[in-house]
Amino acid sequence: MKILKYALIFLLGVILTMVMTFFNLPFWLIYLVVVAVYLLLIVVPQMYTVYKSKNLKKIEQYLEKNKRKPIFAYPLALKTGDREQIIRSLEEILIRHKQPYMQEVYKTILALFENNASKFEHLAKQISKEPLRTYYLAYVEALKGDFDEAHTLKVQLPKGWMQHAIEAVIAKEQGNNDLYEQEANKSIELATGVQKYSLYYSFQKEINNLK
Repeated sequence: MKILKYALIFLLGVILTMVMTFFNLPFWLIYLVVVAVYLLLIVVPQMYTVYKSKNLKKIEQYLEKNKRKPIFAYPLALKTGDREQIIRSLEEILIRHKQPYMQEVYKTILALFENNASKFEHLAKQISKEPLRTYYLAYVEALKGDFDEAHTLKVQLPKGWMQHAIEAVIAKEQGNNDLYEQEANKSIELATGVQKYSLYYSFQKEINNLK
C-alpha cells in the first residue's frame, strides 16, 4: 500500500513536469512546483501526525512504521509498560542522538524511569532550553513534596498539557487518586501528536495501577 502511494505521487510529479514543460515554463519554476507537491503530499501529512494529530490509532500506525528509529520506538515501549524495555529504548536514543539538548532531556527522562531521584533533579537543572527545563524542575519539586514550588513553576509553563501533567504528579504525590486521574486526562486531551500518545500510555499505566 505504501509503495502504491509513493508510485502514484511519483507519477503525479512526472505528469506535472510534462504539462509544465509543454507550456515552456522555466526549469526553476517546474522544479519548485514538483518539490512543493512532494512536500505537500508526503512530508506535511507525516509532520501533522507527529506533531498535531489527536488520533491515537493513526499515531501508532506511524510509530510502528518507523519503530527502527529509537525516537519512535520509545513511545511504543511506553505502551508496553515494560520498564526494562522503556529504559533500553531511552538508552538507544542516547546512543543514536548526540545533540546536546537531546542528551540533556533523555538522560533526565532515563533517570526518572531508573527511580534515581537525586540524578533526576541534577539532570533536570542542566536542561538548557525551555519549556522542558521548567517542566522537569516542576516535576522534581512535586516528587520532593515541595508542592508550592511545583505550583509556582507550573504557572510558567506555556502549554496546557504540561500544566495539567504537573498537577497530576502533585495529586499523585498527595495521594489524591481521583484528582490525579482528572488532571492526567486533561493533559492527554490538550496534547497532540506523539506527545499525546506518550502521555496517554504513561498515565494509563499509572491510573490502572491505582485502581
